[in-house]
Amino acid sequence: MSEFIAQSVLPASQLRRPQQVAETLQDYFRTPFYLVTRQCTLRHSAPSSSGGVNLDSTFVLPNTLPLDEVLTATEPFNHAISGEKSTLVIPMGSHATPFALCGNIASADVRLSVPLVKTVIENLDQHQQITSNSQQLDEYASQVTRDFEELSWLRSLAERQELWHPQNDLKNIASVILPPLCDVLCVEAIFLFVTDAQTGSDTLAFRAGECDVRHETMLELVGEFVGQTIEQPVVRNPNNLHKGWKGLDGIRSCALVPIANNSQRFGWLVMVNKQARDEASPVDDPLSLSQHCEFGTFEAGLLQSAGLNLAAHASNLESFRQIEDLVVGVIRAMINSIDAKDAYTRGHSDRVAAMARLLAHKLGLDSQTQHHVYMAGLLHDIGKIGVPDSILGKPSRLTNEEFSIVARHPEIGYSILKHLKQLDFVLPGVLHHHECIDGSGYPHGLAGEEIPLMGRILAVADAYDAMTSTRPYRDGMPRAKAEAILQAGAGEQWDRQIIDAFMQCTDEIYGICQVNRQHPTLVGENRCNDAQWDEIDFAVNLSLSK
Repeated sequence: MSEFIAQSVLPASQLRRPQQVAETLQDYFRTPFYLVTRQCTLRHSAPSSSGGVNLDSTFVLPNTLPLDEVLTATEPFNHAISGEKSTLVIPMGSHATPFALCGNIASADVRLSVPLVKTVIENLDQHQQITSNSQQLDEYASQVTRDFEELSWLRSLAERQELWHPQNDLKNIASVILPPLCDVLCVEAIFLFVTDAQTGSDTLAFRAGECDVRHETMLELVGEFVGQTIEQPVVRNPNNLHKGWKGLDGIRSCALVPIANNSQRFGWLVMVNKQARDEASPVDDPLSLSQHCEFGTFEAGLLQSAGLNLAAHASNLESFRQIEDLVVGVIRAMINSIDAKDAYTRGHSDRVAAMARLLAHKLGLDSQTQHHVYMAGLLHDIGKIGVPDSILGKPSRLTNEEFSIVARHPEIGYSILKHLKQLDFVLPGVLHHHECIDGSGYPHGLAGEEIPLMGRILAVADAYDAMTSTRPYRDGMPRAKAEAILQAGAGEQWDRQIIDAFMQCTDEIYGICQVNRQHPTLVGENRCNDAQWDEIDFAVNLSLSK
């Protein structure tokens, strides 16, 4: 009978244990042992080159030993054949699949045969139990290692608060969190796809790791799920990768999770090609190695955690943009309202803002402060909304009473803007741009460095533009005269350091005023461009993201 037929009698898993017992007993008793079943008799010897069991049909049970007695026995026993020989019967099967090992031994060995058989089987069982426990310990150690790596990775997300800053988009965050996740999950690569909110199209934004999968293949993979509602990770391993999937050249295994909340999908995370860990099973165990190269609940769950974190941030970014749009809209409405009351203010606020930003740059202030100064320049006269039109548009000089009404506009502007927390950075400039270094200014009569730096910068820019602008009751001063007045008032009316910075860039300031007066572009129905609104957007973004 062939090896194939022998293995078809009993499964390989049931043949392994009697094979080991038979090999041990054959060495001790110097006689072959045979596996007896209802179908046939199999001789156990050393494994063949293919690992099977050889068949020997020469063994025959004694006439005095019925087959049923052999197959129904529960304990090893000896059956005497003659004065010199005895058949040793060792039950090995179960009630459902009965079989036994049988061998003819010398009568001199009968007394010790049964205890020896029990010892051999007990030792074999203990060895198998030790092996099983060792494998289980390895699995537990591997699980503890994976859990520790997962917790360490998740803790790193929680500890790096700067990652979730509103100015950080998904690509920037992915570039930090996905490379270490590749190592934790033992994958070749993880891909981030970002979904366009308008068109719904997916674009590859970032890839962590290296693999040979083509860009087109990944897009086709993600495209399989466009329009579908995917809430749980989708996992494809080698045993099911081919089912319903196409264009997967280079992908041995993959898992995909959506970056989404209840109402919107922001993108996808896809990991490809699980790799065996260094401590994985040996290469000569293909089944075990294959299992180590498959994605399971651990990998899918951790990838989903990354997707949920990115989805939460993407949702926050969307809310942030909506708030930003609202704040910018409010600013636009306020600036337009000023222009509606006084056409002079339109260009004036724009010029003061541009000059103040230039002065902040010359003073060495950082870019964020420069943008804040610019915003304060745009809004420094917002309080004139509360000044009567008859005074703002008066074609002649103001009386002392009328001037006192106009002089309230810094406080009016402050009271308007103080309720908008996103613009609190402009309040020092709005409230104090008419204070003087010697304390003679208004509204609070502050002196020296009591005046906020933003207020001192705006005071210089505001004064220069007021002196050089033409009003209904007078012509604007020549550039040289205005500059001379500023220099003369340095240290008394204006901050000397800021006047020095002003004098270093007089040509640039003059150019700002000339261009603006000839081509006003900030507000009105015929704006040439939206560059100034970009400035506003940027400044508001900086404020909201603090």
